[in-house]
Amino acid sequence: MGSKNYEWYLKTDLTEFAGKWIVIADEKLVVSGNDAKIVYDEAKRKYPDKKLSIAKVPKPETLILVLK
Repeated sequence: MGSKNYEWYLKTDLTEFAGKWIVIADEKLVVSGNDAKIVYDEAKRKYPDKKLSIAKVPKPETLILVLK
């Protein structure tokens, strides 16, 4: 993800989108849904000139480990 979109993703409460794919443009969620390709294609159609970032919002039971 682009750094601004990634920072937005990290600090935003996206619990209502848990388990869904989201597309971010200009630090805003622009499209969400269950299928990554469909969601991305829709966002690309709506925002052809924007730099898009796509992510899957983890469900609460997902464990993410960061190793250093």
